Parts: sequence; structure tokens; C-alpha cells
Amino acid sequence: MAEVVWIARHGHRQDYADLGWRSRAERPYDPGLSAAGVVEAQDLAERLQSESIEHIIASPFLRTVVTAAHTATALNLPIQLEAGLGEHMRSKRFKHRPDPLPIGEMADRFPQIDRRYDSQIIPTFPETHKEALSRAGQTIQRLVNTFSGSLLIVTHELIGKGTVWGLVKQRPPVRFPTCGLTKLVHGQGEWKMAFTGETSHLSQPRHPIPEIWNYLLRQIVHR
Repeated sequence: MAEVVWIARHGHRQDYADLGWRSRAERPYDPGLSAAGVVEAQDLAERLQSESIEHIIASPFLRTVVTAAHTATALNLPIQLEAGLGEHMRSKRFKHRPDPLPIGEMADRFPQIDRRYDSQIIPTFPETHKEALSRAGQTIQRLVNTFSGSLLIVTHELIGKGTVWGLVKQRPPVRFPTCGLTKLVHGQGEWKMAFTGETSHLSQPRHPIPEIWNYLLRQIVHR
């Protein structure tokens, strides 16, 4: 059983920096990282290089994989892609299921990916906010019982919250800024949160989500 779980949100997204990207993209629901996001991912890898992380498990979407790949390279670890840690499958944002790239194609791009790993949970589409939190909680419970030692989870904001609440009974307030860190520790039969939303390792000011982004996203989704 795992004893420590680190949870990180992906870095700043490509479509947050380039508001026209979605209208040009072949896969508009699966952005990578912006230039700022790449720097955040590098900072995250440097922060975690001294930690005794034994497994890296990431959402299969491009932005989380790119984020995880930097730490995987720094720690010389493989990445397990877990669909149960994937994006919230909400119908208000997506017209259809936002599937990530097939694992073979993703592994061709990122050799750190373990092609043999099979996801514990496959999300349904659509799912409510409550269902996404529950799915994240069920996923992390399975993961901590499958893996031993210290885990790094790279996921999305809402799913990060569900991951914490799936282990910590008190459901504490959590923060998941881009490439921010939350740490959970198991001891005396229960999980406790050591800290949440740590960003002291980031070398540049945080890059906020443009206010216009949500408006543009609604226009694209409902075309």
C-alpha cells in the first residue's frame, strides 16, 4: 500500500496563452502546455527530484502527460496513464466524449509511458460534478492499494480535489494552481493532508486563466 501521495495539477495550458488555438486545432479538447506551462513543469520536476517518489501516474490528456514527462525524466521513472484521473467529462463543456490520444500513439511521443498499464477506472460520459469527484476518489483508493511507496499523481483541478477527498475523510479545502503541489501522508490508519497548493518552487509569476477564455470555450463547444 502507498504511504505518501503527491498530487500536482498540469501546467499552464496552451489554449490559455493562445485564445485562437482551439479554432485551429485538430484536437481542440486536448491542449498541451503553453511556454509558461513548460517552465512550470520543469520547476515541478526540479522540486520533486529530491523526493523519494517511486511511481508516476497521470491523466492521459496531453497537458498532464507533458507535465508528468518532465518529472519522469528527472527521476528516471515510467508513467502509468490512468483514465480514472482524466478530465471531468461534463456535457456543458464537451459536445462529445473528449478522448485523449491512443496510448500507443502517446507512448511513441513520450517513451516514458508504460504501454502495459491498464487503467483502473474508465470515466463515463457525460458525468456530473458529483460523479467526477466520486470517480476520482474511487480511482485513488484503487491506486494506493495497487502501488506501494510514494506516488505522484498528475491530474486536473477538479479531479485533484476528488483525489484528496477520496482519501482524507475530513474533506479539507484544497487548492490546485497549475503545477501546484498537494501532499497526503498515511499514518496510524488514516490519510492526512500535509499541505495543499504549494507553489514556492515555481520560478515565474503565476499565469492566470484569461477571463475571456470561458466565453470563447462556450462558443466553440456549442457551435
